Amino acid sequence: MDSTHNDQHDSILNVLMFASFATAVSNSVIFATLGDLQDTYGFADIGLGLIAGIGFFVGLLTQVFLAPLADSKKPKNLMVLGLVFACIGSLVFAAGDTLWQFILGRAIVGVSFGCTQPAARALAANLDKARAAERLGKLAGMETAGIVGGPFLGGILLGPLGLRATFLVFAGIALVGAVVLSAKNLPTLTSSGESRKLSIGLFRYPGVRVAALTTMSLFLPVGVYDALWDRYLTDRGASNFVVGLSFLLYGLPFILLSRYGGRLVDKWGALRTALLAIFIVAPITGSYGLFAAPAAIIAVSVVEGVVQAATVPAAQATMASVAPAGRAAAAQGLSGASNLVGASLMAFLSPWVYGEFGSGTAFISVAVVMILISLLARSMAVRHKLI
Repeated sequence: MDSTHNDQHDSILNVLMFASFATAVSNSVIFATLGDLQDTYGFADIGLGLIAGIGFFVGLLTQVFLAPLADSKKPKNLMVLGLVFACIGSLVFAAGDTLWQFILGRAIVGVSFGCTQPAARALAANLDKARAAERLGKLAGMETAGIVGGPFLGGILLGPLGLRATFLVFAGIALVGAVVLSAKNLPTLTSSGESRKLSIGLFRYPGVRVAALTTMSLFLPVGVYDALWDRYLTDRGASNFVVGLSFLLYGLPFILLSRYGGRLVDKWGALRTALLAIFIVAPITGSYGLFAAPAAIIAVSVVEGVVQAATVPAAQATMASVAPAGRAAAAQGLSGASNLVGASLMAFLSPWVYGEFGSGTAFISVAVVMILISLLARSMAVRHKLI
């Protein structure tokens, strides 16, 4: 019986992983194309922040208002809807030629992430709570494969295909994901009288507040990477291929190790691991701006990828462990929304800091903010006897 259940769980997890990958890859192709969009259509540097930041902002709203629907209705329906939005957003990028159209396309794609990922994480965490971090690690590994695969494939395709055809390819990937997910029977989540309420109300629980601050701290650098990574490496002489390769090399250790990182988290404790990891990730983040050679920058990113293989499952499992009954998807949506608050702020501000004060200040500033938020989370955790 246990073997049968494990096979069923693995089958469900595989479909969740593919859906997560298709959503992530459709979202992340923009990371490698921002510089080309700017060079081709001639918008100002502030446009980089607007395109990157609007996706986070819309994702934030989606995870607050739509993600809780997965607790009271079929989570599969919400995930399919998310993949449809990813397809439509990519089509808008393919057809666009002005800044406002690219902002609109990024906003539509941002909806997809908020619909699909919280539901997928809630389902994965509740398949077997004793192995929640391991399963979340596998899901995060596939999500990361999509996040790094989008820029890598985009960097390869941009040269021979151009911008428009490249976005059409990613629209097709999202459409395939929606079709595959539609054909699979997925379980529902435990529901309660609270399930229809907005995820923002979960902040009344101390454990949720600590988990939200912890995951926000770990996610802050993503906003900087989204807005600046392509520009930063390009300014240092990297080609489109090298930029795409940098995402792949960052993600490869994470993809390979996240399952094992999750197993360690299940043994060590999710919150304890996540809080400790911030003090490793923050100095790595701050060091990026100190290097001039793309090879050195990429080497540091590989080290970060190894560390993140444990930190991301730890942060997600922390939120899963403190979620009240019937609010699993809402809690993951709130986790994602917290991440996006910090990432949006970094995405909007970091291009300005980069332009005015240089790369060193841009990356060191986010490292300092990470540490300050983590210290607040640790203090709250101790006060409420969570660690």
